[in-house]
Amino acid sequence: MNHWWVHGGGTYGQLGATFCDHCARGGPALRQDTYVAPWFGFNGDERKLIVPNVFVNLFRGDAGHSSNVNLQPAVTFQLSSRFQPGVGLNISHSVNDIQWYGNFTDSAAVTHYTFAHLDQKTASIQLRLDYTATPTLTVQFYGEPFVSKGTYSAVRQLSATPRASAYDARFAAYGDTAVTNNPGGFNFKEFRSNLVLRWEYRPGSTLYVVWTQGRDAFDPVAGTRSFSGDVNDLFHTHPNNTFLIKASYWLDW
Repeated sequence: MNHWWVHGGGTYGQLGATFCDHCARGGPALRQDTYVAPWFGFNGDERKLIVPNVFVNLFRGDAGHSSNVNLQPAVTFQLSSRFQPGVGLNISHSVNDIQWYGNFTDSAAVTHYTFAHLDQKTASIQLRLDYTATPTLTVQFYGEPFVSKGTYSAVRQLSATPRASAYDARFAAYGDTAVTNNPGGFNFKEFRSNLVLRWEYRPGSTLYVVWTQGRDAFDPVAGTRSFSGDVNDLFHTHPNNTFLIKASYWLDW
């Protein structure tokens, strides 16, 4: 009755004996465990000045060794029928215990299919703005800074029994200490934005002026900076700017 929406659901998957034939990137098939992935959220009354919405996605699998929590809050401000800004967050913490790490061939020509425990944190902010100056002139903006960083640990290889029903029996120790002692990680960040001016200069004929900007950076370690520090570092990188003009003309024959 109050025009609010509540959503909920979930998946209970990979029932029975299921196998992944591509997880080892050309190696043997790896048995998979069941997982549970519930989700829920709500949307506010779209007739109001401030419209909030929140979605939460959860995951737990790999016999309890892997998990994921994803939170997506957002709010839209309907300041008028002509001006509607909005902002949203996307925050996740993922723990993947069977992240493929690499295939290594030793001096005896034996290939070792390795996996690692990956602890990854990701955050992004979505900024949107829609402005209708006149019925024939509109401006739209979208911008999103994105940061994802993770750390690898517990590198091991597939055992001789990757199809075993017991989780631990599918893996074995990997003896190359040059890999296992320093598995590394990553810190990837990028910014993407689009600014679009649309002008319908005559009925059916439209002119678009577009400005897009991209920035990105990568480090082979997660680093100790906070997410705000990573975003600040991102905006000190060199941008790639693209300007586009598109015009259409309606032939009224």
